[in-house]
Amino acid sequence: MRILGITLPENKQMEIALTTIYGVGRPRARYILAQAKVSPTIKPKDLTVDQENAVRKLVESYKI
Repeated sequence: MRILGITLPENKQMEIALTTIYGVGRPRARYILAQAKVSPTIKPKDLTVDQENAVRKLVESYKI
């Protein structure tokens, strides 16, 4: 999964994987996942297309 040109680590939990994006820490990652209704413990490789698009849309809406 790629967001803003960054490839997220496939085997890490989403809460940790999102922190590889500059400007996204654990609190913001938890908030993004809560808004997208995605479990923070799911791995990027296990996301459905709809979940992936919801997370991508929220991350890209922030000015980072």
